[in-house]
Amino acid sequence: MKRKDFLRLSGSLAVGTVTTAPALLVSGCEPTPPVVRGNITEKDIPLLNEVAETILPATQDVPGAKAANTGDYIFMMYTDMLKDDDRALLLTGINKLDADAFELFKNDFINLEKERKIFLLRNYHNEAFAYGQQKAAGLPSDKHFYSLFRSLTLSGYFSSEIGSTKARIYNPVPGGFTGCIPLKPGQKPLG
Repeated sequence: MKRKDFLRLSGSLAVGTVTTAPALLVSGCEPTPPVVRGNITEKDIPLLNEVAETILPATQDVPGAKAANTGDYIFMMYTDMLKDDDRALLLTGINKLDADAFELFKNDFINLEKERKIFLLRNYHNEAFAYGQQKAAGLPSDKHFYSLFRSLTLSGYFSSEIGSTKARIYNPVPGGFTGCIPLKPGQKPLG
């Protein structure tokens, strides 16, 4: 092979590599739609923690739901305590959450920015509120998964050590019963 042919061939290979490599990289980064779950498993605990943290976020003074590992509590309730219809409702909700996050933002819920997570959960909150209004009006209405998820998050958080001791005033021996105790502005409730 002559030197001139070699340089021309290697130059065309370099140009081909430079133009096709980014296309291959970009095509490999296409988001894939979420897989519909048949069951909530231990692999879903980080997602459950993320949703719970969006519902009960950390503040400067108080750790959030993720620090209390509320996802473990929700998973335990799902596997051991919930009735079959509530299990199905929670599973449907987690699948809907992933599907909506992908449809709107082309990403998994767990990888969304905080504002987008809040946007999704606020919409679910509004839907759940509308379901409650329909039920209160005597109209037929199904349960909404967000109401169940929110109640599991709150009960899991406030029954944890972090929720009992950091978010509330923890007094293990409260003393005698006092019916009405006025709270000072900004005072935490008793735990």
